[in-house]
Amino acid sequence: MYQDYIKIKFSKNAKTAEALDLLMESGDILSVEEAKDVLTILDLWENREKLIEKLHEIFPQGKWEITKLDGCDWDQKWIDGFQPIRINHRLWVTPPWQMDKIPENHEKIIINPGNAFGTGTHESTYLALKLMKGFLIPGDEVLDLGCGSGILSIAAMKLGAKHVHAIDNDPEIKDNLNDNFKQNELEEITWEIRDILAMDSFPGDLALINIQKHIILPLLERFSIAKEIPNRVILAGLLNVHRKDIRNALQKRGYKILNIRRKKEWIAVSAVLRRKNEA
Repeated sequence: MYQDYIKIKFSKNAKTAEALDLLMESGDILSVEEAKDVLTILDLWENREKLIEKLHEIFPQGKWEITKLDGCDWDQKWIDGFQPIRINHRLWVTPPWQMDKIPENHEKIIINPGNAFGTGTHESTYLALKLMKGFLIPGDEVLDLGCGSGILSIAAMKLGAKHVHAIDNDPEIKDNLNDNFKQNELEEITWEIRDILAMDSFPGDLALINIQKHIILPLLERFSIAKEIPNRVILAGLLNVHRKDIRNALQKRGYKILNIRRKKEWIAVSAVLRRKNEA
């Protein structure tokens, strides 16, 4: 038996976007999607009464459109639609069963979908991969914080990193992570299951951080007391409405933003530590 979901659409404005963003950060809803004129939230159907009551408190005069999504095997539906994705002119992300669609002599990141986040199909992962090209320097020591499926770790090695160390707090990813490293013949990537917010040192040239704002902000705070921090960072898993908060947090930690890429409502950011004499 598959779970049903409630989908609620709102007219888009800054005040509504901020309120829905707070609901997502507090765990009251599963997701927020942003389109041209519409904001859409998703949650479990069984939570609908509590959610609607909360929405009436936040938007006493508000109007919204409710739709019920009948349950199905979303994992299988998504897997069936997982097609190769082109990251640049010679680099692709593909599941194992679609490798024959990749042109000969092109580089492949082979990802077997499992419970872990990160296949390249989501905007945040796609944007992080796009930013890595040209920002990662061959020979870099790389940290992948919140590694999920290991897709960014694999991409870093294929783009010339000397070494990658991947970290995630979810023990359920172990088999999927090992499988993906093995599929790409990159078993030299080291990894561990650990809480990144409990770490006191982040050694490396580049940190890849594709998580969410409610983890990224305290992680950047952690940088202020860490023994070592990376010279460069790529942040993803962020919505466009988070842009100001992320900019302020990076500046506070001494980083200068070099690039922000956007796809739909999602953004990814690359930044570098300012030199001591740099304003």
